[in-house]
Amino acid sequence: MNKHLSARNTALLGMLGALLGLWTATRTWITVDVESGTVQVPQIIVDGSTAAASVTAVCVAVLAGALALLIAGKIARYVIGVITVLAGASVITSGISALANPQAAAASAVAEATGLTTSAGEYAVSVWPTITVLAGVIIVLQGLLVLVISGRWKKSSKYDRKVSTAGQPPADAQSRGISDWEQLSKGEDPTTGER
Repeated sequence: MNKHLSARNTALLGMLGALLGLWTATRTWITVDVESGTVQVPQIIVDGSTAAASVTAVCVAVLAGALALLIAGKIARYVIGVITVLAGASVITSGISALANPQAAAASAVAEATGLTTSAGEYAVSVWPTITVLAGVIIVLQGLLVLVISGRWKKSSKYDRKVSTAGQPPADAQSRGISDWEQLSKGEDPTTGER
């Protein structure tokens, strides 16, 4: 199998998408210039965590899934892949929603600042929702890669339970049963082979 599509590299791709999504959620997505006739309020700045609150939570879940991917078994990998695809779709939807309807995305921040639920003025959308869509695409790509190629990855044995042979009886007849020292304690001669 191609080294570039290993579990580690695929997990890193998901982590990259999730970290990019988390970073965009801290940036300014929308600025609102309030109409001077309504209320005297300075420019309202709406960050990604306000415009799309789900992005942060979803990206944290993707980070956790990417890390779990490194130790997960075959079935768990498929579950992680499906969840990652759905999470990436959610991030894409959040970014597109802010781009398509900035008034709805900024409604809570505008209502808090002005007390009005209607349009407050001019809305300017930054590049960050577009970058959030890109982060979602990276997350979906990682999820699809997991679904398609994770069956070919080596099974993780790092955290598998090892079967101990210490408790099993020895194979040869001489060492089965009571040890030589225990035989001597009982007054028996261990060299005779009689038990």
